[in-house]
Amino acid sequence: MTAATTSVRCPVVLCRRENAYGAEVCAGCRTPLSGYARLHVHPAHLFNRGLAAAREGSLAAARDCFAAVVHWCPGDTEARNALALAGLGLGDHDEARRQWTEVLARRPGDPKATRGLARLAAPGGTGDPGGTGGPDEVDEVDEVSEPGAGSG
Repeated sequence: MTAATTSVRCPVVLCRRENAYGAEVCAGCRTPLSGYARLHVHPAHLFNRGLAAAREGSLAAARDCFAAVVHWCPGDTEARNALALAGLGLGDHDEARRQWTEVLARRPGDPKATRGLARLAAPGGTGDPGGTGGPDEVDEVDEVSEPGAGSG
């Protein structure tokens, strides 16, 4: 287990005290924490929900989950890779290209983004030379257990 799942840092800038996960209020300043703690882990929950949807073949639902994670955690390159792969599977090559380009800007040399862009650049421009971009390829993306775990 990581520190992110065993403690919650108080969101109040002048406090920032570490509190036990599940604490209702901050021990330092009495700020309510339970809602903050749920929001803190929600991106990881959405990411894993997106992976499950992709494995079930629900690429539109997977895309929506990954897009929400990217909106809340723009530096999460694993979520961007997953969003790009879901977009590719749905035929949205422009979105896949945009996400993989952003991944490479944040994490140069990222192998998943590099492979994805190479697929899009393949002859014929279908973005699908030898792969479907579908749920069987979701294993290219690693599951995360905490928000931002794929940040670069």
